[in-house]
Amino acid sequence: MKLKKYILPGILFLALGFSSCVDTELEETLEYKNHYKTVADANNAVLGIYGQFMGLAEQVVVLNELRGDLVDLTPNSNKDLQEINSNTPSKSNTYADPTAFYKVIQNCNDALANFKIMQKESKLTKDQFNELYSDVDALRCWLYLQLGIQYGDIPYITDATVTLDDVKKAQTAELTTFDNLLDSLITEMESLPTKEDYVNSDLVKYTLDGYSLTNFFAKKHLILGDLYMWRGKSQDDYVQAATHYRTVLATNESTGDGAKYRCSTWPTTATFRLQIFYQDNHPDDANSLLNNWKQMFSRTAEDRDAANELIWTVSYDESFQPTYPFIRLFGNQGKGQYLLRPSSASIGKWNSEVQSNSFPYDSRGPESSYAVVNGDTVVQKYLYSYDATKPYIQSGRWWLYRAGELMLRYAEAANRAGYPKLAYAIVNTGFGIYSWTRPTDIPENVWNQKNRRTGWGPDNYYPAPFYFAARNMDVPYIRDAWRDFNGIRGRAALKTKPFPAGFTTADDSIKFMEKTIVDEYALECAYEGNRWSDLTRVARRMNRTGEDGTAYLNAMLNKKYKGATPDYSTEKKWYLPYSFK
Repeated sequence: MKLKKYILPGILFLALGFSSCVDTELEETLEYKNHYKTVADANNAVLGIYGQFMGLAEQVVVLNELRGDLVDLTPNSNKDLQEINSNTPSKSNTYADPTAFYKVIQNCNDALANFKIMQKESKLTKDQFNELYSDVDALRCWLYLQLGIQYGDIPYITDATVTLDDVKKAQTAELTTFDNLLDSLITEMESLPTKEDYVNSDLVKYTLDGYSLTNFFAKKHLILGDLYMWRGKSQDDYVQAATHYRTVLATNESTGDGAKYRCSTWPTTATFRLQIFYQDNHPDDANSLLNNWKQMFSRTAEDRDAANELIWTVSYDESFQPTYPFIRLFGNQGKGQYLLRPSSASIGKWNSEVQSNSFPYDSRGPESSYAVVNGDTVVQKYLYSYDATKPYIQSGRWWLYRAGELMLRYAEAANRAGYPKLAYAIVNTGFGIYSWTRPTDIPENVWNQKNRRTGWGPDNYYPAPFYFAARNMDVPYIRDAWRDFNGIRGRAALKTKPFPAGFTTADDSIKFMEKTIVDEYALECAYEGNRWSDLTRVARRMNRTGEDGTAYLNAMLNKKYKGATPDYSTEKKWYLPYSFK
């Protein structure tokens, strides 16, 4: 019996110290009976799957960014990119072809079936099985979510297959509706043996040629949170989404570590924090601005402060396959072909912002997310490791989840769960808005213990997962975990977005905050491979709550297309045609 196995060629499994090492060519046919004998075999299978998963980065980013409002074509753009931009993909379009996703899914299915056999034969301990099985199953769920976002109705195949030709069954298999797919994926994720990261596995005990794999693997709580957000059948779905997001946000919360995943800021001398501020209390001096926010894209994933921001990230090294794809796409020097660029709409968003000192523009834009290189406007986020001093080394990262995005995801879920004030605090300047006027009969030190905690009022705090404590007091001495969180816009030194007066219902506030959050996604997370997902998730939700999500989507896209927006006149037309090359 032959089995197609996809193993990342050239990857240094020896660095992990595994007893059974793999060094094979891609698509090499291997004898089935020689695999899945030891835990090292299982580990290598996982790494092989992730090696193949890394090859999806370009397709994911192109589909999610070029179809949105923040990325545009250049004169160098090829036919495939032009078709994606105009929502007219031909059958030969590489980016619109789902085959690559199903190849990875095929290998996930195979590994999951064999992990069950290994556990039954006592080749894996219970803990080993739980970690390995849950990781691969979660990755498969993420892949299916991406397919649903792009194609709508798709085949949902979980049976193990034995040859690459079996992937072709997905061409003619019965389609599952996106709504039913979400139900199935949530059920699958909720039944995982564990939702926690690897703890004792060799996969995270060592580095791989100097790269830590701690944040390399699928983040189960984040995937499950996204699935609940996409389903959004009831308010409880948003509570569930917020619960899973909050679980990740609570990392190290009980230990007093105030930095992990908390978008922390510090007064004007803390040059190590990934924030934007004016040094030495000189907000009136433009030359004193220090932009450390952009350093999260230039520091290595192993850097201590970057690790407080980067939750799920994949590093590429030019010495190994697959090749880092974003130099070719976005770079205009060396091996860059400059195929895509920032849209004028995205640049306009940053330029229309105002800093807290009334200076114009959002510093997360110019020379951070984008830059002007040799007269061309380029997406800078992917190019920090690529310049003439290296020279032109094609290494970099794919950001699947980082703390700024997670905070906005949580805000989106909390808002739809009925907590628009909490969402407002997260987007703007943090939990300091939860301070109430002290009654004269309560001492100040007692009253201060009640302030800066999320709730409707003192001693009437929000329930989990919507409770945050952010006190920072000397008498009595209290240092709450969220004391240094000053909001997403606060971290960028921007003015608070005003909350409109005159809203008469909570629904008005929720609708306003939802659109505000979508705008903030563009400023914080531009070009990172989420924009189409963010726009259509919200538009889809609006269509189901009596609003016109289709009109909203088209209005957002028209800022890029300027009257020549592709035909997205019905929700069905949002999805790519499901066909294989």
